[in-house]
Amino acid sequence: MNSFSLNRFWMTFRWVVTTNFRNFLAWTLGAGVGAFLMEMILVALNIHSDGGNYVPLLYSTISQICQIALIIFVLVALSTGFADYQKKAKREAFLMLPSTNLEKFLAVVIYVTVVWSLAGFLAFAIGDTLRMAVRALAFGNEWYSLVPKVLDMFSEMIPTFDDGMMIYTISFKVCTPIFLVGLFVWIHSTYILGGTLLRKYTFVASSLVIILAFLLITWLVQKFNLQVFYVDTVIDGQSLEALRQSGALDSNGPVYAKSVQVLHKVGVLGYFITVALPILSIFNYWASFHIFKGFQLITNKWINYDFHK
Repeated sequence: MNSFSLNRFWMTFRWVVTTNFRNFLAWTLGAGVGAFLMEMILVALNIHSDGGNYVPLLYSTISQICQIALIIFVLVALSTGFADYQKKAKREAFLMLPSTNLEKFLAVVIYVTVVWSLAGFLAFAIGDTLRMAVRALAFGNEWYSLVPKVLDMFSEMIPTFDDGMMIYTISFKVCTPIFLVGLFVWIHSTYILGGTLLRKYTFVASSLVIILAFLLITWLVQKFNLQVFYVDTVIDGQSLEALRQSGALDSNGPVYAKSVQVLHKVGVLGYFITVALPILSIFNYWASFHIFKGFQLITNKWINYDFHK
């Protein structure tokens, strides 16, 4: 049983969903109540300071906070995907399933990625509906849902190059989507790796790794004057920096300018990160699967892998 089988994978995935349904339902309902309370508190704290302008408030600050909360919910789910199998009885039943290690591993990863993302969105929708009902019945507010606005905010994360005032270089158009997809996949793989390796504080440890990575990039940008993505202004065929160095640019800009162009470019660090992110993601997934293959019924208190074997 070394080859991958869709039938065995689907059977394993259904087992994972079925055995975790109670946990899934409890977390969804609990998060829905939490979303409701969060929205109610934010509205109560801000509606009067906004001059009673209820709708603009909902479609700005609270939408952004709800989006962040939804992302955090999904990341916590990713980092705790294997936490349900820490109990000996459940781990034994899972490891004894008639499927390969790859099929079991993918079943859990897809479950925490897809099912728990749906759970987070469902919880948000439940909380938002309860907030609309209470505000409408008790305070006379109109029924305004945050769900469409939050979905629009997620769709705005997809890069577009339709701004007629800007010029996007070919390298920028190619690297930007690869960079963003690679970034999301790397973050996903980091939380999966943390949840596979560690038995405690998985979300905190994984988040610290990502924060340190961003701090390292910030330090490189400031220390060595490197650029990831940047904007270059070209005036009459010369860059803004070149004009400044030549003294042709005073405080009010050049006296005569026939053309001004704003170019979006990719820096050296941007090229490096664009290539590095897929490689790091592959390593994280490989390491996660390698650790998963070494799962034992009796494991260390803090980690799921024996580095001495």
